[in-house]
Amino acid sequence: MPPFREDAIPENGETKDANSNPLPGFKGYPANRDHPLKSSLKWIEGKQIDDAVGPYWRIHDGLYDLTKFIEKHPGGKIWIESTKGTDITEAFESSHISTHAEKLLPKFFVKNAEGPRNSPYTFREDGFYKTFKRKIRPVLKEVGTGPEWSMILIQDGLAIATALTALTACLLNSTGFAVLGGIFLAMTCMCAHNFFHQRDNWRMYLFDLTFLSSHDWRITHGLSHHLYTNTIYDFEIAVLEPFWEFLPKPEKNLLQRYGSYVYEYLFIPTALYIEALKRICLLVSREVPLRPENLLPVLELVLMCLLAPSLGSALRLWLVMHLACSSWFTGVGLVVAHHHPEIYHEGDAMREDRDWGLCQLDAVRDRVEVTGNLFLVSTTFGDHTLHHLLPTVDHSKLKYFYPVFLETCKEFDIPFSFKRQWDMVCGKYLQLANNTPNAGPPGYKRKFS
Repeated sequence: MPPFREDAIPENGETKDANSNPLPGFKGYPANRDHPLKSSLKWIEGKQIDDAVGPYWRIHDGLYDLTKFIEKHPGGKIWIESTKGTDITEAFESSHISTHAEKLLPKFFVKNAEGPRNSPYTFREDGFYKTFKRKIRPVLKEVGTGPEWSMILIQDGLAIATALTALTACLLNSTGFAVLGGIFLAMTCMCAHNFFHQRDNWRMYLFDLTFLSSHDWRITHGLSHHLYTNTIYDFEIAVLEPFWEFLPKPEKNLLQRYGSYVYEYLFIPTALYIEALKRICLLVSREVPLRPENLLPVLELVLMCLLAPSLGSALRLWLVMHLACSSWFTGVGLVVAHHHPEIYHEGDAMREDRDWGLCQLDAVRDRVEVTGNLFLVSTTFGDHTLHHLLPTVDHSKLKYFYPVFLETCKEFDIPFSFKRQWDMVCGKYLQLANNTPNAGPPGYKRKFS
């Protein structure tokens, strides 16, 4: 496993990180980014084109053949199977805190990669992220990465609450209970997001009770948004365009800058319906297979038809429940962590030190009202900074890593701070209106108000 390339050594002989990229960002505009049917499939196909590593997997500056390891991967085969032909450096580093996976890599080494990585991020041994990982290993060994009983109680309790309110809605033919059931369903989905980041488990499929797909989100959220946050490779930025234009593009028109005050009240309730229609189109065109969990919302409708006074009532209550779910899930998701003029978005000046962990800090903010309350953390995407740095660690375990995280921030002169939820709500609209990229790099060298 080659740590350095020969062309990564400057003329003065001083060694630099093998992942160094002299470009100010990615090497080019992502393939398939503007495809009319944005999906996990199109994102992966585009990345295969851009990374150009043939039938292999790239990690740092080595090419590996992980074909024989797909079925053996402890986290589940999707993570390796779906990323064939791409650079998985960020995914490899952020998913494996211990050194075990790194020690296995030489068995699968094929050859050195040609040319620099497409990604601008670095993972220097003396950099912020690698230092943080080394510091938390003793804590990780002591507390583990899996869910505590409190997390299980919250997740299962929300699923039961969803079932009970949907049942009550049918028996009473109550729109109000259908709305409440939709809110519980959205919270169940948000909590299940914690589980689909982990190794395969049945609770991750609670995410599929909505019109969303845990399989697709492992790619569009886990492999795209988490690894390339707020960049042109972030699927969750691209999929919102042109209606929510969060990148500070000078060419944004007035409707894109200020129209969301009005039209988002149409799009937020229907966002999950749009995702369902996209999946149906991909299924009909046979671009993707039908997965059993995709039928869970249909199963909900069938059960509601058996309980409601009529088929029409069941259909109405089911549609209302998912309308409420979409409203809650999408509305909350847009204002919790990533969008504010102070937060890095592609187009802003990048920090000079491209350490992946530092760039994650630039693109994420945590809310003071949420941290410390596991229910709020798990149902409103809380403790988001640590979740981005340690995506495979259960939300219930993140609290144990705060002391080491803050200690590492102090070591690297990073005055980490929280923002208030209202600031993030206002920040969303301010960022949408913003069409002037930040000329100075983000960086925690200055504190945010």
